[in-house]
Amino acid sequence: MFSLPKDLNNALNDVESAVKLSLKENKLRYTIELKFEGLKLNNIVIRLYNLLSIHRKVFIVYADTGSVALSQRDNPNIKDNFFTFKSFTESEKILSEDIALLSISPQPYDFDFFGPMTEEFKGIHYCINPKFEDSNVGIGSVIRERRNNFINTWQNLYFLQPLNKGALMHIFPSNWSLFKETDGLYYYVNNFESKPDNETIFVNL
Repeated sequence: MFSLPKDLNNALNDVESAVKLSLKENKLRYTIELKFEGLKLNNIVIRLYNLLSIHRKVFIVYADTGSVALSQRDNPNIKDNFFTFKSFTESEKILSEDIALLSISPQPYDFDFFGPMTEEFKGIHYCINPKFEDSNVGIGSVIRERRNNFINTWQNLYFLQPLNKGALMHIFPSNWSLFKETDGLYYYVNNFESKPDNETIFVNL
């Protein structure tokens, strides 16, 4: 059982520990989710880049060219390591199996580029704060089934989300832990083998 991190730096230490473990696994697709409003990802992305680059070549991909340009400006020493989903798919680097990929916040409307890139890439892939599901896609539709199958190919590596009167956390390879907040303090409530749904969380809190 884990305790909640005291601050973002402690959370990132936990993320790094989980990433190190993942490098010893056979699975190739991992998600890292820090569900905080207004969280700036740039420093987190570079921190993970520096960790992974010890072990292999690393590339960072965004949905849009604007994000790529800003990252290149802020990190001129590694400016050639930033791509959009589309440009990385069109590059020869996507065929390399010995590299790591950091994908930043893909949204449902990015799926046409993000999906093919993910399917073609054969290296280890870390996706930070993804939003794979689309509430606008009708239940039972072919598109929803395709996306659900895609989502199931990912292993969550780290998850931390504040809730109403609680918090949900997961650190690979442990179970998901639920905490209840009382008078500003968080107490461990229960653990689950997979991510609990909203009803399960409500019942336990």
